[in-house]
Amino acid sequence: MWAEENFIAGHPALDFLNTVSDVGKSRAENRLQSPADLAAWIAACGAANRFPVDRSPTGKDVQDVVRFREATYEALCARLGSTEKSVSAYKALEAYLRTALLRASLDLAETPAVWTVSQDARFCFTDSFVLLVHDLLQSPELHRLRQCERCTWFFLNTGRGRGRRWCNMATCGNRAKVEAHRQRSRQSLNDQ
Repeated sequence: MWAEENFIAGHPALDFLNTVSDVGKSRAENRLQSPADLAAWIAACGAANRFPVDRSPTGKDVQDVVRFREATYEALCARLGSTEKSVSAYKALEAYLRTALLRASLDLAETPAVWTVSQDARFCFTDSFVLLVHDLLQSPELHRLRQCERCTWFFLNTGRGRGRRWCNMATCGNRAKVEAHRQRSRQSLNDQ
């Protein structure tokens, strides 16, 4: 279910926000539908050590995680200037962050120090994702945050100059180029 092309964003928090399939800017298909989907994503994400290992996710965990994902998506879109909902989006994300950090513990044995999730089973999965996003927001790479010009996926632009415009050249990049070519061809025919 989760392949290498699902992990192209440059940070696990962004890969989490990209757990939708969409054509255009719709976020039409939620790919985290069940506890099995969530468990499979955690196993494949490359940051599985950030998540609880003593229990499997439940249906409520999935609902809570998806609700947090969409609140974070709105806040990052507002940060990039692509939505008008900045104040409410920021406040929603801030509430998630404050609550998760109140329940978390700071592990100073790690370098750099990291926040570890509470063992309270009611919140451990959502808090794990919140702390993953907190890590992204504290990253010096956050200024590289971009959103695909064709879909809703985020990524860190590590290219020189303008760099990447699409989440993945093999999908959105090629489709955008084909659409632009068709548009130019139609325009050329209309001009004749």
